Amino acid sequence: MTTLSTNSHAITPLVTAGVDLFETLTGKPLSENATKVSMSVTSLLDGLFPVFTQNVRFDLDGILTGSTEILSGLNTAFAAARNKAAQGMESSQRVPAQSPSVVSRA
Repeated sequence: MTTLSTNSHAITPLVTAGVDLFETLTGKPLSENATKVSMSVTSLLDGLFPVFTQNVRFDLDGILTGSTEILSGLNTAFAAARNKAAQGMESSQRVPAQSPSVVSRA
């Protein structure tokens, strides 16, 4: 008796991490159509994942998991940088800029 897993759920987190990173970098969510296409392709690839893993000689699941962690880490780093920059801009807007004083010499 042969048992095949239908979904590994290795592709979905990778795509989700990629979408999150895209949204962090652009500041905009994916369009509704892009989200539908992404979900459809992701579901298809998740379903085909067992076939892919049988045809390679390395740990594909481990590679996808590591790639997901990398994208998530980049997203965290970019989000932190963006938040820090936004906080810096807010504080500079609260404190009026002082113009340099001009000293006249007579």
